[in-house]
Amino acid sequence: MMTYYQERLLAIIEQADYRPLTKKAYRSDVRHLCRHVERIDFPSLQCYGKFLRDTYAPATAARRLHALSILFDQLVAERSLQTNPLVRVKKPVPAPYRRLAFTYDDVHRVLETIRDETVYAFSFLLLHTGLRFSEARDLQLADVDFARDQVLVRSGKGDQSRQVPLHHVLRDVLMRYIETIRPDALPLFCEDSGRPVNPAKFRRVLREASERCLGRILRPHDIRVTFATTLYHVYQTDILTIMRLLGHSDVRTTQHYVLPLHDIAHTSVNRLKRTDD
Repeated sequence: MMTYYQERLLAIIEQADYRPLTKKAYRSDVRHLCRHVERIDFPSLQCYGKFLRDTYAPATAARRLHALSILFDQLVAERSLQTNPLVRVKKPVPAPYRRLAFTYDDVHRVLETIRDETVYAFSFLLLHTGLRFSEARDLQLADVDFARDQVLVRSGKGDQSRQVPLHHVLRDVLMRYIETIRPDALPLFCEDSGRPVNPAKFRRVLREASERCLGRILRPHDIRVTFATTLYHVYQTDILTIMRLLGHSDVRTTQHYVLPLHDIAHTSVNRLKRTDD
């Protein structure tokens, strides 16, 4: 029975007008469901919902249940299901996310403690290009143009490609990694087996290093935010340039990536004075 539903759900995903990354996430959600559930009914999905709430962060569990509910609505529409049982399953409520500002020096200190050369080079690229994790993971060796000092991002959001400048220190890090560590494989960053960087392993190494060094968790997306915040506050880069570097289509999205820094806010407040002084 679950084989039938898995095939139908995957077919619905392929036929839908979703972006490639959305389709990839939905396929993962369907396969995860089919590994843990034997029937599509309320008791089974109620247990699955509890499993998600107990195992994953609230935001992850809520996103997965929401995606599956959308797909189940399609099964109802084509009459493969009478009703959508996920409608009755309790959804976790994610806590409001308060994004923390990590300075460039904070992130650099964390990276210097990482002993895994692949994770180090990958993280160093994130810090000096502002790429999304998926964009960096999809890079091929041919995408790095050392002659022109630029990186070609082929798999940007919305299938938009862009060129990102290659920082001179990043250039040295990548060349050393390619010449001494990197296996002979297509992905720029890969494991010894030749497969692309494992996301779970990368996040674990980064989390453990940041907890040791800073006492708080640094995530891949935080590095992207640090890139934008540092360019804006420290080097006075205009917001439109940062928007293009990050691969955003709307400057309002970029504004959420530029966080206030404590030192700058403190200095700004201390500038207040009477005009007749």
